[in-house]
Amino acid sequence: MSSVINPIDILCFDLNQLVDGLKTDVQNRVIIERFVMPIIFVPGIMGSRLKIVGGAKVWDPDDTWFMVKSFGLKNVSAEERKLRIIGKEFSADYLEVANNDEIHNLLLDKKEQNDKHRVKRKWGGVAWMSYGPFLTELQNRKWDNTVNLFFEFPVYCFGYNWTSSNKLAGEKLAAYIDEVIKTYTDKSRKCEKVILVTHSMGGLVARSACMLSGAKDKVLGVIHGVQPANGSPTAYWRMKGGFERPHTIPEINFFHWLSNPSKAFRHMKGKVVSSSLLGIPFTNLKIGAGHISAWVLGTDGEEVTALLGNMPGGLQLLPNKQYRKNDDNGAWLQFLNAKGEQVELPKGDPYEEIYRKDKEYYRLVNPKWLNPGERKSSELHEDVSPWDFYLGYLAEAEKFHTDLGDQVHQQTYQFYSSGIATADRIVFSKSEDTLWQSLKRYLGAVGKDIPKDIKSAGKSFVFTVCRGGLPLARKLIDAVIDAAGGALVKDSDWYQNRGGYRDRVDDKDGPSDSGPLNLVTMQLPDGAGDGTVPESSGMALKLGEDTKRTFCIADMEGFEADFVKENAPRTKPRRSVDFDESWFDRGHEPIFKTKSARHITFTAIENICRKEIKRMLGKA
Repeated sequence: MSSVINPIDILCFDLNQLVDGLKTDVQNRVIIERFVMPIIFVPGIMGSRLKIVGGAKVWDPDDTWFMVKSFGLKNVSAEERKLRIIGKEFSADYLEVANNDEIHNLLLDKKEQNDKHRVKRKWGGVAWMSYGPFLTELQNRKWDNTVNLFFEFPVYCFGYNWTSSNKLAGEKLAAYIDEVIKTYTDKSRKCEKVILVTHSMGGLVARSACMLSGAKDKVLGVIHGVQPANGSPTAYWRMKGGFERPHTIPEINFFHWLSNPSKAFRHMKGKVVSSSLLGIPFTNLKIGAGHISAWVLGTDGEEVTALLGNMPGGLQLLPNKQYRKNDDNGAWLQFLNAKGEQVELPKGDPYEEIYRKDKEYYRLVNPKWLNPGERKSSELHEDVSPWDFYLGYLAEAEKFHTDLGDQVHQQTYQFYSSGIATADRIVFSKSEDTLWQSLKRYLGAVGKDIPKDIKSAGKSFVFTVCRGGLPLARKLIDAVIDAAGGALVKDSDWYQNRGGYRDRVDDKDGPSDSGPLNLVTMQLPDGAGDGTVPESSGMALKLGEDTKRTFCIADMEGFEADFVKENAPRTKPRRSVDFDESWFDRGHEPIFKTKSARHITFTAIENICRKEIKRMLGKA
């Protein structure tokens, strides 16, 4: 055969046609031109690195020392936090994504030498510590042979200003999709659509781009990871009580603790541990990862409200009118009113019934917390109060929720996580603010029996001790010392309101500093979810009855290795992919570090592309 090569260029979707141009007695080399299918990753809230427009950076999770000194030190006040992130007043033009940070991007280049295009594809704008390994694996993925024959998958990132509205971020994402496609069509490459992969709030941004900003027809498919599709009561919880410390343990499989000693240690060293050594009671206070996160993001309601209460984007994470608890009930706020009656809200409109309230203790926002530093009005607009600005941002959030509704791209996959205590509802308890009630709380904090009344207390403490003799008396003394060393601290307002919320109200349920008072306490989260997004919101998108496109990441004990059917009742056992993920790995922020999330994402991309191949070949 001749050494002459006869090159024949054909488009991948013409592979089912006869190949023209073949010659005899020469080497025929068929060159298949693949379509370019860019994958654009959209991170969650706080997952994009931000800086002042044309100025210094203000948010960089990849720079630990910068984050600690900017937000984590004890002397950084709520006022300083707000000035760093929001400025004197919110402006959509105040912050931009730090895509072109040369020092940061040089470090990225050192991490992965095989891809020199990452800076151009804006990888520098997202937090490497959260997403870097996943993005690298996505870029270097060896795809299914059939899919690989038709497509190549360059990976892009879309960082965005998460303080601003998701509507604005969606508009910018739609423009970025056009820009990415144009990059290839200008070079005469075949590129018509992209695939979107999202994390958390990035799902709202992607849906906004597709359904509100006209990008739907330029997106082949979407994979949403742990998206708060209808919001989450966690946003409410944190604006009342700050970012909660980790407080739960694995509920299904204790082996996770034994098989993950380093992760278990990092979790437990954030606890307040009361114990005894050689019979001597002591309280061991240690600082762990959970506490560091709370310091940076806000240890109490005032610090969080000063930020989220001035962020249109943050307020769009609140439960919307469509939100339902894990039990499929729409009333997610529960409390006792002044008459002792059980009240459940909202009855239909959380904006009017909860978010716009300014006096009731169950209100979302304490107006005094919106503008820390005791400024009663705006410095730039003296006739507009911080509360007025908040109401404006809230109206923007309500409109966004209404406009977006339950709209979703027709080729969507979603996955959520479970097994970690999550606020799928908010519950306030109420008790008399008396010395006796305080004693009952102290005893409850150390796990002792709580007497029902003074007589039973007398019998319990006096007669039983006398009958029991010296050993029992020692136990009583230990209990008193233990309470003084640990429970008294736990029961203080200072402690409860740093990663919790407690307030005193009068007989009309209004804040009060005098007279007969009741103590209201917000209960710790106890629903199923990933610690931030409850199951009900993570699986809320209606994706059609003819496909199985909803996944759950959970402990495999008691679960089947399959998809969730969209129309299956929520009371049925969840189904999961075939990975037994550690309890420590299923949390909201690190979810893309799990094998399950990656497997779901890669498989969903291949499924989306196979459908497109069939369509283009005329077989669908």
